[in-house]
Amino acid sequence: MLPALALVVVVMAAGWIFFPEKYSFLPKVGQRLVNGFSFLVLGEPPHFYYVSIEKNGQELMLKPVDSLELSYKDEFVIKDVSSDAIFGRGIAIDVEGMGTANDYGVLLRGIELIDHIVQKETDVAGRTGHEQYRIMIIYKGKEIALLPVKVNILPQDWLRYARSTENRKLQIEYLKRAIAMNDQDPNVLKMLAGVYARSGLLEEAIVQYRRALEIAPNDLNVLEELSKCYMTAKRYQQAVETGRAILRASPRDAMAFMNIALAYSGMEQWEKAIANYKESLQLNPNNPLGRFKLGEAYEKTNRLAAAIDEYKTVLAKLPTALHAMAALAGAALRAGNYDEAIKWYTQAAIKQPRNASLRANLGLAYGGKKLWKEEIENYRKSLALDPNDPVVHFNLATAYEKGKQEAEAAAEYQKVLALKPDDLDALQRLADMDLRAKRFPQAIKRYERIVKAAPTKPSSYGNLGFAYGELKKYPQAVEHYEKAIKTGSRDPQLLYNLASAYEHLGKTKEAIREYEKYVALHPTVPVLNLLAEYYVKEKQYDGALKYYKKITDLDPKKAAAYAAIGYVYTLKGDVDKEIDYYRLALRYDPEDDASYLNLGIAYESKEMYAEAYRSYVKAYELNPDANRAKTKIPQMRIRMLEKKYKE
Repeated sequence: MLPALALVVVVMAAGWIFFPEKYSFLPKVGQRLVNGFSFLVLGEPPHFYYVSIEKNGQELMLKPVDSLELSYKDEFVIKDVSSDAIFGRGIAIDVEGMGTANDYGVLLRGIELIDHIVQKETDVAGRTGHEQYRIMIIYKGKEIALLPVKVNILPQDWLRYARSTENRKLQIEYLKRAIAMNDQDPNVLKMLAGVYARSGLLEEAIVQYRRALEIAPNDLNVLEELSKCYMTAKRYQQAVETGRAILRASPRDAMAFMNIALAYSGMEQWEKAIANYKESLQLNPNNPLGRFKLGEAYEKTNRLAAAIDEYKTVLAKLPTALHAMAALAGAALRAGNYDEAIKWYTQAAIKQPRNASLRANLGLAYGGKKLWKEEIENYRKSLALDPNDPVVHFNLATAYEKGKQEAEAAAEYQKVLALKPDDLDALQRLADMDLRAKRFPQAIKRYERIVKAAPTKPSSYGNLGFAYGELKKYPQAVEHYEKAIKTGSRDPQLLYNLASAYEHLGKTKEAIREYEKYVALHPTVPVLNLLAEYYVKEKQYDGALKYYKKITDLDPKKAAAYAAIGYVYTLKGDVDKEIDYYRLALRYDPEDDASYLNLGIAYESKEMYAEAYRSYVKAYELNPDANRAKTKIPQMRIRMLEKKYKE
């Protein structure tokens, strides 16, 4: 054993002579001798003393109590290891998270370790040091020492990762970490806001843009992007305010005026939109989009001529602009300028022959000119391109109706319902067609479906009442007429129909009540006459007179009405007025023998025998079958003689 110890001493002494730097840190030579003896003689693992590292061109010596600090910019090489193993035999180096199996003498970069941390670890946020990474000193496969590695991840690292990936979720996470380290960098805030905006996370984007503006209030790029976010999020008032902020910084910014106008359009404040479109176009008169949008705003305010002018200006600059052609055609259609609409819809359809909506609108334009054949033809062409458009099927059906092609119309309405079962307009049209064709049971079924879906639609209740009435189902007719009136119908005909249904049920008073409501809105001679006759029958003579006199108001030359009034005054015992009205009746119908007869009776009652005689004679001359007049003539001669002798 002593020879071996002597050998150790000799070796150590030689090492100290030739490599003094490796042993300069040992406080005591004896400790080194003991360690060497343990390694060389007893076979224990060698002791580690330090590593020599070149980092970014500088020499470092790290002892067991030290650690290596790294950032993404650093490069380093482990040049030497001081241990009991002479000349480093059997020693290997492994830097966790980077390099190869043996990193001894290998150039290593901090960026490798940072990439490893970001890609492999799940809990990185908020941490600046990652000391779980180590430099392991290994002797013949066994670890003999560990040196901690402190990794500093900087904001620049997160920015680099954000730029290097297309994964927006990762971009957001990386940028959020960069901001957590430095929340005063407006560029990073802008980057994060942009990623949020591209991901459709508008509210999050708005928050970040606003944070950037707190740092750089006059950043036009941020203001413009914030304005876009507000517009996309339909926060139009904020978009207007942001646009005004842009104009304060750049008063001649045509696009800012344009965006303000678009925001006002979104709020349907058309006058303000128009004013700002005009401001934008004053600064940039060659902006076709601005012209087009101004045209749209004019249309919204029903200034169709002005809209048409703007669309034509767009087409003068962009002759192939299909959207401008379609808009111009649509404005012309609304203005009733069907020839102009046909011209532009035709040109647009030539450019886009498979555009079904253009063909459908062309059909509408032809319909406006009452060119039914061309209207139907274009609807058919539209449906050949898009057979599942219920609106075009409906329009085709109405065109067939206008052409009295009821079967074809019904087939199209059925197609509408097949595509859109809840389309009450199509169902209403079919029900109305059934009603006109007197298919009352089928009409009732359809109307019942309508009132179930739209219980406040008075016309459907009215039509149901009519259909039930035609089937002599008067209770149901009354029920639905009353519902029609209750839900707001102002159609006097419903009152008449309701009164008629009450009559059929023998409910005379209810019938009269409804007839009176009817004539208050729509006085007609037949109903006034009916009411007057009712009141005569009920011996309510003043009521009868009221309605007979309304007949004379409607038709001042109607002799029968005056005669009827005369008869009512007979019943009331007012002979003078009786005479006056019979004479009025005869003024307008001098051939009425009945009025002469009644006038004669009235004169006779007043002992005006001569006048009575003449009236009876006239009645008999007009109607030789008038036996009463024939009998009265000789009686009046006697009365006249008697009166003469008395005088």
